[in-house]
Amino acid sequence: MSDLLDKWWEQGQTIIENGLLTHYRILGLDSEELIFVIQLKSYLDQKQYFPSMSEIGDRMGVKESKVFAILHHLIQRNLVAINTEKDNTGKDFDRYSLTPLYRKLAHVLEKSTLQTSEVEKDINLLEIFQQEFGRLLTPIEMQTIGEWMDKDRYQTELILEALKEAVLNQKYSLRYIDRILMSWEKKNIRTSVQAKEETKRFSNYQERPPVTQTQESSERIPLFNWLESEE
Repeated sequence: MSDLLDKWWEQGQTIIENGLLTHYRILGLDSEELIFVIQLKSYLDQKQYFPSMSEIGDRMGVKESKVFAILHHLIQRNLVAINTEKDNTGKDFDRYSLTPLYRKLAHVLEKSTLQTSEVEKDINLLEIFQQEFGRLLTPIEMQTIGEWMDKDRYQTELILEALKEAVLNQKYSLRYIDRILMSWEKKNIRTSVQAKEETKRFSNYQERPPVTQTQESSERIPLFNWLESEE
């Protein structure tokens, strides 16, 4: 029993990343190609850098010609590479490399992470609106907020800045917030920084010296243009 355990340990282990198992289809691999990649990796992990396709075929239970066809297909799609390197004596040798595959996998994982982050950001945005409104949003309101981001391409920070302005004016209405966003869009205001500068500019304008009695009789200019048509 001890001898069997020793042989088992001597064979080493091959670790397969969960990301590869999860996203191999996105990389364009089918199940048979995935098994080939795992088999190839097991050889590379044992420092056998140019294994026999016949041996891999025996492991997979397929003909050597089939294994070569899989290998050729993966090389054509830039998922496997054959590199020429030098050993300690300076002699050239060929080796298979899975680096191209892992680079593409890293890109897929990065994209997946960004998409997950965007979904979480959308969810947080809805939660913030519900907290500020003090109630649950209706399906139509959720759709409106989604359209602001997906259709109108408003930045999340800009939407939150518009929400802040609405709350400060005690206007808990998406219609009101939409007017703010449209007004900013007409002025080519695309970021929260620009929106804050615009708000500051109007605030400074409102802090001008007191007007005379004659001037008071004239029409007053509201803090924001979009308030004129509101209730």
